[in-house]
Amino acid sequence: MTSPLHPTLPAPAITQAPPVGARGPIAFPPVPLVLAVPPALPVSPETPVPPVPPVPSVSPVPPVPPGPRVPRVEETGPAGVWPSPARSPSGGVAVVRREVRSVLAALPGRGQNARDFDALTERLALDGHQLVVVTDGAVRIPAVVETRMPGVPFVLLGADTGALEALSMVGSPAVRPDGLVLLGLPSLHTAVAEQPIVESLPRALPDLPILLLHGGADEVSPLPLVRMVTRTAPRTELAVVAGGHDPLVGPGRRSVAARTVLFLEGLLAAGQGSR
Repeated sequence: MTSPLHPTLPAPAITQAPPVGARGPIAFPPVPLVLAVPPALPVSPETPVPPVPPVPSVSPVPPVPPGPRVPRVEETGPAGVWPSPARSPSGGVAVVRREVRSVLAALPGRGQNARDFDALTERLALDGHQLVVVTDGAVRIPAVVETRMPGVPFVLLGADTGALEALSMVGSPAVRPDGLVLLGLPSLHTAVAEQPIVESLPRALPDLPILLLHGGADEVSPLPLVRMVTRTAPRTELAVVAGGHDPLVGPGRRSVAARTVLFLEGLLAAGQGSR
C-alpha cells in the first residue's frame, strides 16, 4: 500500500557476480609485456669517423702590474694638492706640490746628505713649503739660485757648516734670501765627522728674519756662545730643541719642523716674497 508520505522505492539493480568455478574464482593468466627495441644501425667499416678537433691551448694571462696609488680625499686636502718626491737639477730631494707658498734651499753640513732632510721636506710640503737640498759644493750659488720661484718667500736653510755657507751667501746679489733658518750653527773650531771648519762664524748676523734652531745638549757648538751671537741681531729668534749638534736626527726633530713652519708662516704674514 502506497501513500503520499511513503512512496514506493525502485527495486535495486542486481549486478552479476563474476563467474565462480567449482574451486573458487576463475583466475586469468597474465599477459607478458614485450617492448620492441629497434635494432642498431649497422656501421660500415669503410665509413670514416670524423676526428675530434683538438682543444686549443689557452696561455695564462700575465698579471696586471699595480698602477699608481690614488690618494684618498682626506689625504689630498680640500685643495686637491698631493705631494710627490722629486729631484732637483742639483741632485737634491724635494717634494713638489701644485701650489708652492715658499721655497727653501737647504745646505747640508759635515757628515750629512740629502736623505737627512727627507722627513723635514715631507713635513714642510704638507703646508705648501718646498725644500730643495743643494749638494753641489763649488757651484752651490748657481744651484741655489735655480731653486728660486718668483712671488714666494725664498729662504736659505743651513745645518752645521751649511749654516755658515748660508750666512756667506747673504751678501751675494744673485741669492738675496728673504730669511735664514740655521740649524746647529757652529761656534767653535771643533771637527765633526773628521772634517774641520773652513769658514768662521761672522761677528754679526745679517739684518734679516733669522731662525736659529739649536740643540740644548750641543757639545760641538755650546748654547751660551750661540746666545752671545744673537744679542746684536734684533730680527733673530733662537729656538732650543732637545738633542745635540744635529737636530734633524735627534729627539727634537719634530720641533725643528714645527718651528720652521711657524717661521715661514710669519714671513708670509709679513708679506715677504722673492723679488
